[in-house]
Amino acid sequence: MKNMLPFNKNSLTIVVGTLCTSMSFASLAEQAPDTSETIEVWGTTITNDSLLQDDIERKQANHLSDLLRDQAGIDVGGSHSIVQGINIRGVDDLDLNITVDGISQNNNMFHHSGNLLINADILKAVDIKVGTNSVLTGGLSGGVAFETKDAKDLLEPGQDFGARLYTNLGTNDYAGGSAALYGQLTDNIDALAYYTYTDRNNFENGNGKEVTGNEGRTVDGIFKLGWDVNESNRLVFSYDRYNDEGDYYVKTNFGAGFAEDSDAQTEDIDYTRTSTSLAYELDKGDAITLRASVYRNELSYIALGTEGNSEHTGYTALATSKLALAGFNHTLRYGAEGYEQVSKRIANHVQTNKDTADSHAVYIEDEVALTDQLFVTPGVRYNYFKVDMYSAGTNDSLDKSWNELTFGLAAKYLINDNWSVNASSTELFQGPGLRESYVDYSTNFDKDLKAETGVNNAIGFAFKDQNIMGLDSFGFSLNLFKTRIEDYIDNWAIGKGRPIGTYENSGDYDIDGFESTLSLRKALFSARLSYSKSDSEQLETGEQLRYEVGDSISLNLGYAVPQYDLKFNWTSLVNRTDDSVSSGADIHKVGYQVHNVSMQWLPSQLEALSMTLGVENIFDKTYYSHASYSSDTVQDYEAGRNVKLSASYVF
Repeated sequence: MKNMLPFNKNSLTIVVGTLCTSMSFASLAEQAPDTSETIEVWGTTITNDSLLQDDIERKQANHLSDLLRDQAGIDVGGSHSIVQGINIRGVDDLDLNITVDGISQNNNMFHHSGNLLINADILKAVDIKVGTNSVLTGGLSGGVAFETKDAKDLLEPGQDFGARLYTNLGTNDYAGGSAALYGQLTDNIDALAYYTYTDRNNFENGNGKEVTGNEGRTVDGIFKLGWDVNESNRLVFSYDRYNDEGDYYVKTNFGAGFAEDSDAQTEDIDYTRTSTSLAYELDKGDAITLRASVYRNELSYIALGTEGNSEHTGYTALATSKLALAGFNHTLRYGAEGYEQVSKRIANHVQTNKDTADSHAVYIEDEVALTDQLFVTPGVRYNYFKVDMYSAGTNDSLDKSWNELTFGLAAKYLINDNWSVNASSTELFQGPGLRESYVDYSTNFDKDLKAETGVNNAIGFAFKDQNIMGLDSFGFSLNLFKTRIEDYIDNWAIGKGRPIGTYENSGDYDIDGFESTLSLRKALFSARLSYSKSDSEQLETGEQLRYEVGDSISLNLGYAVPQYDLKFNWTSLVNRTDDSVSSGADIHKVGYQVHNVSMQWLPSQLEALSMTLGVENIFDKTYYSHASYSSDTVQDYEAGRNVKLSASYVF
């Protein structure tokens, strides 16, 4: 068994974990003069709980891994466009709270594909919750909230209409572009229309071998209409249709090597997400701010004459109120969320399977300022979950509901202007997920099936200062965690692991580790070093989670040359070798190092133009992410060296 104490580590872990502890490279970069307001507006803000402040990234990513993989505590598995699996502390997306504009992405389509279709270029913000540290967040290990841009984000002061044209190409081997039109149609109505297209061929891995099964194209169209009813009230209608279609292997997540060894052929696979939502925003200052929405989200995966279909119809509401009560200042955060999910399998135009789930939650937490330095936040969440599943192959079914109160308690102490410490303990609840849509399993259901529960404990500290040790800025933080997941569900039919015949609980897991980051800035130079580690263990068998990532290190170096309107960035990603046992099999995940460099030109004489030249995987390494599916015979290899050029022009 692995040692379950997160503080007993080998020498490399101790050295790096002590040295690198959090402040974001890009938040420090905000102190440097920016030569282009327009490009800043189009950039993506990444907020990571394991960092001290917002992380501003100007990445025009072709895959979610390009955007998120260097963030502490998070990884993205899969090299294919339809396999973008978010992983936090070894827990995959089926047990995380993933949303796009507040719309739940809790889909379970097919264990050989991903459950998330998203375009990185249109994102305004990415809010990463590393671990469940508040009753406001569901999921067993936190989640990610993606937010897309709207017209108000892009219009400059006094501007009524605008447009952006963007094109990009990579030598390994894709090309695409996008166009956005946005405007203030009347004094109180604004609109955005966005379209993007990417055409992909088979790329080569670091050995120069063609990775077949990647030829396809991705199209995404978004329309948003906003109405400022008055100064305090706003409505936003949004429609988003994302389609990825191509000649892909059905076992996409296994990579091309497995398909070629088994003489598999590519098939026409059509994967589509269609999302519609209506959001309401209220701003009454400290009295109340509110964002509520109703939505419908549908995913359709079609291959070999069969469709897997997942529909969500849901709602969200989150409000914040600030008030003084009983001599203390309070910040109340409260709300509700829920959805009905319908999962269907349609073979040759005949529906052969239909499962449903209902999920609802209400929650409230109160951040109480006991002093100017000490803040305590208690919270409570009511969870309700119901499933109705039927298996024709076994004539067995499960119609059952669960409800549970979960509690959270967090504390933060500001020692002085530079030092702070924090601690939290949050109970977990996750209802049993529906079986995957695409495959009709002959399933036996355990009538005593339990919901997944547990507790996440975390403690950390942070330091930040300016004009220290000759540096303009310096900061670090360290967050330690220990998560207990009880009654974990590990079943092939829900996409998470072993092919057992009964849908049942598979025991308890402990996950422990840390995230640490160190950042500094000196004049036009900036750097960020992060180290994260997670270890998991099944308490009875000693096995690990299949998608455990282990030890991850990232280094970001930045340098600006304002006289030439240039910005340079170097990123290094290092994953140490990880050996584990999952589903009775030994899994050896080979360590790797990948280095990327980019140069961005933001001409001061033509501020509407931006050009970026980058080289990904500079040394042409052959590697696969530890968050991807891997075994002794399966490795989902990533792309080798890729020279990337992109340009945008804003009117």
